[in-house]
Amino acid sequence: MNKIVVYSGSRSQDSRTNQIVKDITTYINREFIDVDIKNFNPVDTPLNHSTGCKNCFNHGFCPSDGRDGDYGLMLKESLEEAKLIIFATPVYSHNVSSDAKVFIDRLSYWGHILKMLGKPVITLITAESNGGNVVEDYVHKVFSIMGSTIAHSDVFYRYESDLYEEKLGDIKEAITELYHKEFKIDYTSKHEATFQTMQAILSRYPKDHFEYKYWLENGMFESDSLDEYIKANKKKFNFA
Repeated sequence: MNKIVVYSGSRSQDSRTNQIVKDITTYINREFIDVDIKNFNPVDTPLNHSTGCKNCFNHGFCPSDGRDGDYGLMLKESLEEAKLIIFATPVYSHNVSSDAKVFIDRLSYWGHILKMLGKPVITLITAESNGGNVVEDYVHKVFSIMGSTIAHSDVFYRYESDLYEEKLGDIKEAITELYHKEFKIDYTSKHEATFQTMQAILSRYPKDHFEYKYWLENGMFESDSLDEYIKANKKKFNFA
């Protein structure tokens, strides 16, 4: 079963963000019978705010994971299993929504270990009239640092309502193409730069630090480049 994680950072059930998410999930459920969608949103699957304890960076887990009313552990497990991630957020003051930021904050340590290497991501940004491209660039940077590859992205402005169906069609086409390619994706020069930067930094970390141990246990210190690491671990990733 192919699994897709869909996250919406909007609390309003009537928002354009959630309407787009609904249209996309309806399409996926209709067209692909062997796909299981895991939906996450701030209302049904809330996440506790980060506290600044740095436990995730130092020890590899969040104290909120598994607590009543927090779905962080479920989110992480679902993301690890997912073949595709769809991330949607409205624009608030030229940034993601506060709930989408919590999503990012709770996963921020994944940017040090390239946890989502080889996973395609589709990003959907909704905005009233401006700021969409600013937020799109930010979201792309976040997912790229975590190792993901942006497979498709769209910004939906309210004043461009006449383009809604066209953009929705582009998203559906991107999903269909990924499905037929078995969700295989390429990595980029940005991933290579992140790998080499983090390798240089983490190699100097204390040997009992979670991130150092993660890189050591996964053989990430043994390769001089990301390209070399991926070639040595082909079965581990879903690259084209």
